[in-house]
This record gives sequence, structure tokens and C-alpha cells, in this order.
Amino acid sequence: MLKRLNIYAREMYPIIPRLFISFLMVAVQILGVLTFSQSRPRYQFNWEDLGIVYTVFAFLFLLRIADEFKDLENDRVNYPERPLPSGRLFKKDLWYLGIVLFITMVGVNLFLPQPLWPFILVVFYGFLMTVWFFQRDKIEPSLVLALVTHNPVQLLLSLYVIHYVTVQYQLPLWTKENLLLALVLYIPALLWEVSRKIKAPADENQYVTYSQVWGFKGSLYTLVGIAAIGVIAAWLLVAELVASVLLFIVFMVLIYTIFRFYQNPNGKNLKFSLPAYLIAHLSLFLILVALLYI
Repeated sequence: MLKRLNIYAREMYPIIPRLFISFLMVAVQILGVLTFSQSRPRYQFNWEDLGIVYTVFAFLFLLRIADEFKDLENDRVNYPERPLPSGRLFKKDLWYLGIVLFITMVGVNLFLPQPLWPFILVVFYGFLMTVWFFQRDKIEPSLVLALVTHNPVQLLLSLYVIHYVTVQYQLPLWTKENLLLALVLYIPALLWEVSRKIKAPADENQYVTYSQVWGFKGSLYTLVGIAAIGVIAAWLLVAELVASVLLFIVFMVLIYTIFRFYQNPNGKNLKFSLPAYLIAHLSLFLILVALLYI
């Protein structure tokens, strides 16, 4: 089973990059909340911080596993080479992995020094996603409706982390700065979700994509618009000239990547280039926030 799970992790959910992204998400939010609060308390490392990183990683991993079951029939037609539909991975393997992730995630949160309600809210929303909010016949056929109902879980996850920080340092939760920070972290997740379902016209098949729903050009315009919202939110938080210029440069790199894909999309896929932009965006924002905090 471990060998099969290793195949799955390597092809569908690389552990080290996903752990790094989870760490970046948490680090940005911890430093962001402290930096943009009025009292600006000093950061003090504690082991509970690692529990939050693990929770983010495990929860996102559980969502990926849930998608494997939800999309299995479609994957057998459109992606038969993937581990589960190809038979290189068994359903019971994912069940065992999911149980371990869920139990350890719950165990970690039982010992965190904060109320459980944000964690319960995130988990409950995740459960509603797995059952299509009890409206599968309406949501599943509509890619946009699925996006609107499912993707906000990333925003709830950001608020879960922010709530942890505010409890640890006795800070107010519902501030303009915290909401903007949650938005800055939410936009990369939204970009990733949309970009991975955009294909070149020659690569389209019966699998429904955003490039089918909005058109190839329209889907790329949508990506640019989403990224612009993220940059504007970051500008509103980090109101520094140098920071604004750096964020704009990273944004222009994304525009260039999308433009090159538009010019020559055949044989290419944005889901392989967008993660680099997302990591660069999060890393740069973390550095900028850290410099402001110092």
C-alpha cells in the first residue's frame, strides 16, 4: 500500500511542495496579522504554529482525496492514466490515508490553544463539498456553480489561520487588514483552480473546462482579472513604493506567461506554470511583510 500511495503522492499531490505552500500560507498570515495590527506584538515561535501548518496541509490533502472519489467516473474516461482509474492505486488506499489524515488533524486541533469553532466550520464546509451541498444534480453539471460553491473553502481556511493568530496574541479578528490578508491568500488558490481547467482549443475533449465555458480568450482574461484583484489587495496592505513595484513586476510575469500561452497553447498547460507564479507571489509577499515587520 505504501508503494501505491507513494505513486499517488508523486503524480497527484507532491508532499514537499504542498508542505512548503502550506508553510508559506501560514507564515504570511501570522506575520501579516502581527504587522498590520495596531499594537504590532513581537512574534514568538511555539509548536502550535506547526500544528496550524499541518492542519492546512492535511485539510487540503483531504480535499484532493475527496475529489478522487467524486471525479472517478469522469477520470476513467478523460484521465485513465491517473493512479486510481488506472488501477495502480486502490480505493482502500485512499480511505486509509484519509482516515489517518483526518484523525491526526482533529487530534492536533484538540490541543491548540483556541476555540474549536473555526476548525469545525472549515471541516463542516469540507463535508458539504464532498456531498455537493446535497445538490449534486444542479452543481455537478455547472463548472461555474461548482467553483462558486466549493472554492470559498480556501477563504475559510485563511480565516481559520488568522483566528488562531488573533487568539494567540489577543488581537481583534474582524478588521479590514485581516480581511484583506485573507483575500490576498485566497486569490492564489482561486487562480490555481481556474488555471488547471484551461486548455488549448486543440486539447479540449468531453471534460468540461473554463476555456469551454468562457471561451479560450475569455478564460485567460478571467485569470488576469483574478490576479489583478490579488495584487490590488496586496497593494492596499503593503502601501510601500518598492513593494508595489515588486508586486507589479511579478504580476507582469504572470501576464507574460498567459500571453505566451495564448500565442502558442498547443502542447502546453497553465497548471504547470501557474504554481511557480503562486509560490513567487506568496514568497515575495512574505518577504515584504517580514521587512515591514522588522
